[in-house]
Amino acid sequence: PVPMHLLLGPRRRPSLCGELDSSQFLLDWRMHGAVASVGRRTNYNDRYNDLVADLPWILGSETEPVVVIHSNQRVSAAVLQSKEAQALMGPKAQELFQLPYLHAHILELLFEPSEQLAARHQQVLQAALMGRKKLMAIHFRAGNKSPNRWNDPPRHGMSDLDGFLACAQHVERTLKWQDNEVAWYLAADTAEVATSSMVNDLASRGKLAFLPAGHGDASIVHLDRSPLPLAVNGLTETWAQWLTIASADAVILSTSNFGVTAAEAG
Repeated sequence: PVPMHLLLGPRRRPSLCGELDSSQFLLDWRMHGAVASVGRRTNYNDRYNDLVADLPWILGSETEPVVVIHSNQRVSAAVLQSKEAQALMGPKAQELFQLPYLHAHILELLFEPSEQLAARHQQVLQAALMGRKKLMAIHFRAGNKSPNRWNDPPRHGMSDLDGFLACAQHVERTLKWQDNEVAWYLAADTAEVATSSMVNDLASRGKLAFLPAGHGDASIVHLDRSPLPLAVNGLTETWAQWLTIASADAVILSTSNFGVTAAEAG
């Protein structure tokens, strides 16, 4: 529930000479004026089964011209495989379902970062690279380390963190990358990772960056779980982290849509 233009805009169409045209878009999904106030808005966060059960109504019976669905779970497969979508789209529904990297294509078609977000992403990316050629992103989701900031079940204990770092080392060796050419970027939902002796050792020799360094957890938020007054403070920072994971050459991920979608988009 934040102004989308702070983060994302429609993808601009390149001109014949290759420059981006600020007045031409591949697909302008924005709603303006009176159109923005019409339609139905439904929140399906953490309600995957409810959304699937409502697909016959949403796709077949809903009379509103615009339906805005909020969901923090991947629902495209359920939508495209539904009888209603196949009736509306014909063979195209199955073609899209089978298209490799479908979500990456959709993201690239519809969105580009706002000027503010793009600038912050570049700052985070350059700080993460630390002058090295390649980037290994590590997304570590503890889940329940900040109960006063969001409600999330436990995901990974702090004792699992060394395993993530060992996995990163294994991937680096498997790919035959030189140690001095690869930087590691640790994106986590708790500042407690900074107490890890292994993290501190890697950071001290310029191998690993954990951002935001020195800012505690003020800008660490869950986009769909933190209360809005808290989420606003870390909104741009969190999206910049997502884009930095997407920019990495290799990733080590928790089972979390945050990291998975970033890797897929990249």
